[in-house]
Amino acid sequence: MLLAALVVGAVALYYFGLRPAAWAAGATVVLCLVALFLPRWATAIHAFVAAGTIALWRVGSKRQRPPDAVIAVRLAREGAKRVWSTVRGLLGGGGDKR
Repeated sequence: MLLAALVVGAVALYYFGLRPAAWAAGATVVLCLVALFLPRWATAIHAFVAAGTIALWRVGSKRQRPPDAVIAVRLAREGAKRVWSTVRGLLGGGGDKR
């Protein structure tokens, strides 16, 4: 459920910006909760979420990205690099040890 919301939010963030990403991730969490409590509709709801994510990708790839999306993606990449280097340092893969 949370992984689906993160993926949908990341796709929406990359193409549309912060506010639409928050709405898309929130709607995904709500739909996944509905699917959790209504198992008869779960397959249809998950298919709807998947189709919505594909639609976000198809529509978003054809339009210009807003400035806040570019800034947010840049900050997320820098944060991921920082976390990766910290994890590598903690696990002992820090660099060339001659």
